[in-house]
Amino acid sequence: MDAASVKQQIVFALGRAVEPLAWVDSATIAGSFLAAADLSGISDIDFVVVVENLCGRRFEELQKSCGEALEPVVRAAGYRLRINPTLGPLKFNDADTAVLHLMVYSRAGHVEHAVNSPFTCFDWQRSPTWFKRPLGDVFAVFGLAPRHFLSARRGVGDYLRDYRAGRVSYRELDCDDRQCREVRRELPMQLRDRVEFAWHIVRFLMQNFLKLVRRRNEALEGRTLCRAYLAEFGEEAGEVERLFDDLAAAKKSQDFSAAPPHMDERLERFVLGFERQFCRAFVDEATRHVVFRHAPTAWNRGELESRRFLGRTDLPTEPLGHDAVAPLVERLREHSFAAAFTSPLLRCRKSLATVARHVALPAAEIDERLAEIDYGELEGMAVAEARRDHAHLFAAWQRGEDPAFPGGESTSDVRHRVLAFFDEHWDRRGLASRGDTLVCTHNVPIRVLIGHALGVAPALWHKLTIDHLRPYKFLDTERYGLFADLDEATHRATFANFVMQSSASQRAHPAALVA
Repeated sequence: MDAASVKQQIVFALGRAVEPLAWVDSATIAGSFLAAADLSGISDIDFVVVVENLCGRRFEELQKSCGEALEPVVRAAGYRLRINPTLGPLKFNDADTAVLHLMVYSRAGHVEHAVNSPFTCFDWQRSPTWFKRPLGDVFAVFGLAPRHFLSARRGVGDYLRDYRAGRVSYRELDCDDRQCREVRRELPMQLRDRVEFAWHIVRFLMQNFLKLVRRRNEALEGRTLCRAYLAEFGEEAGEVERLFDDLAAAKKSQDFSAAPPHMDERLERFVLGFERQFCRAFVDEATRHVVFRHAPTAWNRGELESRRFLGRTDLPTEPLGHDAVAPLVERLREHSFAAAFTSPLLRCRKSLATVARHVALPAAEIDERLAEIDYGELEGMAVAEARRDHAHLFAAWQRGEDPAFPGGESTSDVRHRVLAFFDEHWDRRGLASRGDTLVCTHNVPIRVLIGHALGVAPALWHKLTIDHLRPYKFLDTERYGLFADLDEATHRATFANFVMQSSASQRAHPAALVA
């Protein structure tokens, strides 16, 4: 039986294993198994499964179903089957053994993984081989951010720390009748582990950096990868290229009798060189821009259906106590602002004036392009009333269309004027090159900016949650342009509506455009 036929039968078997299980949300075959032309990847078949609620019984049933479907296929091809149910990089390299790396997450566990390990989940999302629904439909990583390289799990620091310690860290699922929890484990690295982990560090830092700056979920390989990386970060290019070639050759030959010469020292220099160049581009030479939404008004309160469409009506903010503004003020004190901008509407001007009593700011410039979306005939109308009287708008939103509000604007109209403002004032050739900026604006303009910067499809922008008085941080780099760089808490809050709900409770809410 040829390799292509074996792979195809393995894919079909895994599909048969999960399709009957109603509680499986998504199942994805990821990693190098499908990419290789031969069966060299059969010792690590990555299978990522997300279930609605994970407990011991379901975990066992999934392993049993996968084993029963897959074992006859791999046995016919001359292999024994081993199931590796751990989470993380633990590998098995037994001779003539097909290893199913079964990584199972609850829906909530997948969200945590996507937030804490965006590199891995972003990579998995690229796979075209999935069952039930794509992984990103459960909860997506829309794009990488600069902070991920310095703070996320499996960022620069984690890689080097694990390597120096000489231990492989992974997680096991400890399950009972109600739930499963992840337990961190460690094993000492053998020589083969060290070589493969060194290769993993070099390859994945290069790949993920290029995904960031090219803004594409594309994983280059081989010399193409190395050359593309060195075109961006070229310090000690000759040494980096030689390290890349030596590790790639060891991985390809599977000869782990000896490590490449001075591997530890060379890897350390590569990682520290990457970190130095990264910090220069994204920290030392970057300009920071902070955008926040005004304080709440009376129309922003209550349940969604009772809220009113608040666009151009010039309402004041509700009384704003010190406790409400203190977290924002604390974050803003990290910056020295060269310029401040505000929407012309009273709720923004008053909010910025309140902040200015606690943070040193230059005189604010008012710009009409920062105003809230014009809701036209729906201005002041409750959502429930609008849903009844303008059902055609809600139907169009459900279809992913972007109609203008009668007598008002569409989201595309807001996008045009908001991006024109930021192109003017955040351009490195202009004011932004002289320091950080602060902007106070509204719900829809901030959604537009975050959605645009992270590559979220415009039809999904209405799902972004923009909190009052929460700082949204952006980085402008001289070479690579503008990036949204939301901290972890802000990312969680902003994308809270993107977590897949059970089919019984799913309901699209384009009316969340309400400001």
